[in-house]
Parts: sequence; C-alpha cells; structure tokens
Amino acid sequence: MSTWAEFEAEAAEVAAFARRLWPGVIALARGGPVPSGAASFAVAYLATVRRDGAPRLHPFCPIIAGGRLFAAIPRSSPEGHDLRRDPRCVIHAMPGPGDDEFCIRATATDVTADIDTAALVRSVVARSGVGGMIESTLQDPLFEFDLQQVDVVTWVNIGEPGTHAVRRRWRAT
Repeated sequence: MSTWAEFEAEAAEVAAFARRLWPGVIALARGGPVPSGAASFAVAYLATVRRDGAPRLHPFCPIIAGGRLFAAIPRSSPEGHDLRRDPRCVIHAMPGPGDDEFCIRATATDVTADIDTAALVRSVVARSGVGGMIESTLQDPLFEFDLQQVDVVTWVNIGEPGTHAVRRRWRAT
C-alpha cells in the first residue's frame, strides 16, 4: 500500500486527474491558494462494507496533508464503524469535464489518536477558512487511506458515434 505522495511520484499522469477534479484539495495540500472559482474541498463518495457484507455509500470531503489522504468522519456516521471493522473501501470523485472518472481502492486506518497526524490535518484544513471542515477535523475521528489502486477513465468522442473509454491504472507496489 502507498501514500498519496508515493502515488503522485509513481503515476504523475494518473495523478493529474486528481489535480483537475480536486483543485482546491490539491492546492491546500501544497500550501498554495485555492484557484479562483474552485471549492476548497471537493465532494467525493466513500464506499464501505457494512456488517452484513453489503456496500454502503457516503459523500465526504477528502483532505490531503503531508502527502497523505485523509477524511474526517462524524462519530454518528456508520461509515466510521464500517471502516474500523473492515478497512477496505473505495473513493470515487465526482465526474469531471467530459465525465472523467477518478477512483481509488484503499484501506483506512483511524488515526485520531495520533496527535502529530491530527495537527497536520488540522493545519491544512485551517488554511481553507471553511468553518464546517475546521470544526469536523477538531471533533470527528480522522481516517487515513492507504492507496492500493487508482483507476482513471477519460471518455473520447463522448456523445458521438465511436465513443470509447481510455483507461489508466496505477497499483501500489
């Protein structure tokens, strides 16, 4: 499994999709300003495994800090319970221009008790000035995602005859 930084270093072309779909998240991670017109935090979807083995899907806002991928998950949300019991998950970004797709297969670890990690995440989120996210990172459990695989899809000639997908994949070594 790998960190976000390892993924970016090993698969720059695939990571470019994240920069397009999560411009605010990436800018905050790099300590820069959020691009004009971009949200500080993108909404993505987190799929977890319920106790009965069925999938569960939740919206959330990914956070990148210190070259690592995180989420602050409310205590009352069932997804945190799911991840503590079975850390396997999938993260899917909202489709981008031309219906571009960005999907991460990962495992999650509750890192709330790691004071240094919590401080790192909070410092990145604080730069955003987004009150709800600041509050969430202060009071809710923090999870870190270890990346196993990232898939991206670009659609060519979308809506035209001959529409087809171009797929790229990165796997952790």
